[in-house]
Amino acid sequence: MNRRVFLRGIGGAALAAPFLSSLHERSASGQATASPKRLVIFFTHNGCLTDRWFPKVENGALTPDALAGTTLEKLTPYIPKLLVPRGYKSLNQYGSTQTIDPHDQAMGSKLTCALVNDDTTRYATAESLDHTIAKQINPGGVDPWVLTVGSASSSIKEVLSFSGPGTAFPATSNPTTLYNQLTGLFGKASASGTPTTPVADYHVMRGQSIIDLVKDELGRYQKLKMSSGDQKRLSDWLDLLRTTETGGATPATCNSDAATTLGVTADTVKAASAGGGFGQGLGTAFTLGGDMMMNLMALGMMCDAQRVMILTYPGYVTFNWDGIVHDTDHHGLSHRNGSIAVGGTCKAGVLDMIAQIDAWYAGKYARLVGLLDSIQESDGTLLDNTATMWLQELSDGNAHNLNNLPIIIAGGAGGYLKTGYSVSVETKTVGVGSSEADCSGTDTSVGFGTGSNTGNVAINSLYVTLMNAVGCKGADGGKVTQFGVFDGSSATGGITKPGEMASLTTAG
Repeated sequence: MNRRVFLRGIGGAALAAPFLSSLHERSASGQATASPKRLVIFFTHNGCLTDRWFPKVENGALTPDALAGTTLEKLTPYIPKLLVPRGYKSLNQYGSTQTIDPHDQAMGSKLTCALVNDDTTRYATAESLDHTIAKQINPGGVDPWVLTVGSASSSIKEVLSFSGPGTAFPATSNPTTLYNQLTGLFGKASASGTPTTPVADYHVMRGQSIIDLVKDELGRYQKLKMSSGDQKRLSDWLDLLRTTETGGATPATCNSDAATTLGVTADTVKAASAGGGFGQGLGTAFTLGGDMMMNLMALGMMCDAQRVMILTYPGYVTFNWDGIVHDTDHHGLSHRNGSIAVGGTCKAGVLDMIAQIDAWYAGKYARLVGLLDSIQESDGTLLDNTATMWLQELSDGNAHNLNNLPIIIAGGAGGYLKTGYSVSVETKTVGVGSSEADCSGTDTSVGFGTGSNTGNVAINSLYVTLMNAVGCKGADGGKVTQFGVFDGSSATGGITKPGEMASLTTAG
């Protein structure tokens, strides 16, 4: 085939198509440019019914049967992309190292592995994981996104993120605030005033096919006299272009059309921002508001505006939405007696009420996982390139224990994390705890300490594993080997078992 005739006939447009910047990352040759790696933390309060939450497989491949009948059953469609690390303990537990309100300890130490101040704030004495990671992997090292539904609070019982010792990082609770930040990224121009997006790329992002853009040239060229071999090569080339274009369901582009596809418009954001506070409108905040925050998180990834995100749901609320009708707040239910007191008599139907809340949160986590998995990137989906972790304040809300933590991670952070498995990091059987030791059958007396005695591996190694998974480096430029202030029962002991947990990685 005459190269000059080919270029003249097709105008060079289709030949150049795979090298347009928006498509180069999805090259049909399979040599895709690596996408950013990210960490997302989905955080909930007051623990759960651990005996219903965990998969039936403690250490081994996950199957639909392993999730059937559990709180995590809604995640069955995503089993190949799930990792359930078993046997971890968060630092520091009530009565061990410090004797301060267990909720204050659980929050202040959760992402810092450090003590909390013994003043009235009870804030952490170290920087939290999200800030440590954001400084390394965020564009420009900008602060992470810390989001919450309802109203943000400065109380340690609701604060999870710390930009430094004793410095709580405020959470964003209004979806409109986040939306306004993102829309400023659409169609940005260079200093000369020229749009930063190439014209061809712009049309592709607007939904026009490359082949549509050059169809006139293609039509003229196909009418030229050529051999059957050349006709076959041209047909194969068109198939290659079409395959390149349709590589994923929703391309990860950053523009207003992508936002609209996600259900993010000025009107929908306004409607989702109507809720707030801990009274009227809270149902809107937990439903429309929380869902919109997830949509905005996905858009933030598509715009590469943020690679480290936390989404929290307040813990001291009464569920009255999505078919749940409660007369007692979640914290009181977690105590089994319907109040802030410890012990006493079980509230009628309390276990079923907690199970309803656990299932509702599982549904929201599944929504986030499904959303990220529906958006295509160069080498997979947003979910594939992200570690999306559901992390809980406590294990059992009545025992207030921090061992045997219910943790699940969706997405392998670009293939670094093992997926499709439940992996025990303990050397002995962990079990599922005893959340229903009280308040079941004829037992109406609330005990304290009905949690598990197993699952005591320090969570530091999980955090180190996640840091390496998303691309953080140690001080020497190699892998990260430790995180936190201590990893045992003594704050003066330092880090005694540095390094990541190899069994959670694809290399382990």
